[in-house]
Amino acid sequence: MKRALNVFNRIIAFCLLVAAIVVLVVSSLTTIYYDMHMDVDWPQYGKENIPLLALLVAAVLLLFFLIYRAKGFQRSSLFIGILMGFITFYCLVLVFVIRPLPVDDSLFLDKAINSFMEGDYTSLTSGGGYLYTWPFQLGYVAFGQIMATIFGQSNYLAWDIVQLFCILVSIYLIYKITWELFEEREVCGIVALLAMGALFYYNYVTYIYGDILSMAPQTLSLYMMILYLKREKIGYALVSAVGIALAVLLKTNSEVTLIALVMILVGSGLVKKHGLEDIHCTGTKGRDGVETETKLPSESAFDTRRFLARLLLALLFVAITFGARKGVDAYYCKLTGLDAIPGGSPSWSHIAMGIQESELEDGWYNGYNYRVFAENGFDTEKTAEVAKQNIRETLADFARRPLHAGRYFTRKFTTQWTDSVCISTHNLDLVSRHVENQPWLCDYLVFGDGSKLLIWVMNVFMPVCYLGVAIYLLTILRKRHAGIEEMLLLIMIFGGMVFHEFWEGSSRYTMRYYIYWLPYAAYGLKRLLTLGSKNKQ
Repeated sequence: MKRALNVFNRIIAFCLLVAAIVVLVVSSLTTIYYDMHMDVDWPQYGKENIPLLALLVAAVLLLFFLIYRAKGFQRSSLFIGILMGFITFYCLVLVFVIRPLPVDDSLFLDKAINSFMEGDYTSLTSGGGYLYTWPFQLGYVAFGQIMATIFGQSNYLAWDIVQLFCILVSIYLIYKITWELFEEREVCGIVALLAMGALFYYNYVTYIYGDILSMAPQTLSLYMMILYLKREKIGYALVSAVGIALAVLLKTNSEVTLIALVMILVGSGLVKKHGLEDIHCTGTKGRDGVETETKLPSESAFDTRRFLARLLLALLFVAITFGARKGVDAYYCKLTGLDAIPGGSPSWSHIAMGIQESELEDGWYNGYNYRVFAENGFDTEKTAEVAKQNIRETLADFARRPLHAGRYFTRKFTTQWTDSVCISTHNLDLVSRHVENQPWLCDYLVFGDGSKLLIWVMNVFMPVCYLGVAIYLLTILRKRHAGIEEMLLLIMIFGGMVFHEFWEGSSRYTMRYYIYWLPYAAYGLKRLLTLGSKNKQ
């Protein structure tokens, strides 16, 4: 069983390595940009300034090397303090300078929340209403009603501050996850400095929606699961279950993380941990800074009782998550007098749209899921059948033209994963364009030279991050055992890659996984810096 799991882990690592190399190469040769004052997400390819990018990446690596040589990264608490301060300052500047307003789905949801507060539920009860079409947003609406009760209706500043809090929590927990995965202060210091370049994530403090709000409970769930796997205290697992349930209520895309959590629980139950029997050389320093070989737990001997316990725990995760959703649905059924929550536009319409060629970007949002639902009288079952037929026709066409299909899915992957800004600059445009009397700093950051500066920070961050990721994955494949805790985030990221190859495409969605590369990128960079330091000597 242990051998089978190791093979599975290596397959995941190999696939992720290929993906990381593709992202590293494509993002170094080309750049994705968005035309301002556009109402749709339409990524455009352009030529990268390769000499300038190479120079800036080299400068960043030199900075990391100098700090590493001076043993600065061992003071990881200093770096995380600086990072938290930087994030707070940067996000508050965006919030108070731009004064963002909700747009698109966030605007529809804001209106629905306000209507619910006033006792008007037609958005949910009438065919064509926003929540009638997308009833999975009811968890977000419930949270919105709590926000409106506490802070008042449409208090966007309060939403932005809550989102800033969620960003700080998620980044700090990623820092804590880095320690639990690698137990090296220098890697933690590197991850804190590296995270200062993740502006794409911090830019979304201005985008009032479930993406950022769900990241705090999701990251808490991941952190608690890692603690459970290492310490086997049931309390950690229960907090993890509650965390992922909250995340799914706020953003259903978090179900990808739920699947990863369940897989890890079941997988960890297939092996039994004994003592420190097998020695795997990591080529890194331990907690005391001394170069050593790290002994990792040997996993063998199937334990039926342990497996059943983990399986029951995995079922509990599923039960809590979907039980919470059923509870929200039951609450709104009682409130509105509905016998059942409408089925809404089916998932099949998202998949059909996700594999369609489009006048915009192939596989990205083109309005199909809205149109097909309306064209079929807002009937979920009829819409599902039409969408399934569309999927069959598309797949039949791909089967007749396999090279075309290969190019299609490759392009869809690259447009989502090599977008260094993750649409965040376009969203800054969207949330600011309808605000009157904007200060000059807003125009500078969103449309002027300040925007170019922010974009270049993110352009440099991507190759630096993926260089570290590639080194880490190469290490896993060549020399090092990947612990079950490390595989949790890797399986989640892999699941996100597969899911969004067929679901509605958007680099805003892939941002949710991109940010979790940070611990692995930091470890890979530590390996690179260690090698550079040895060569220097």
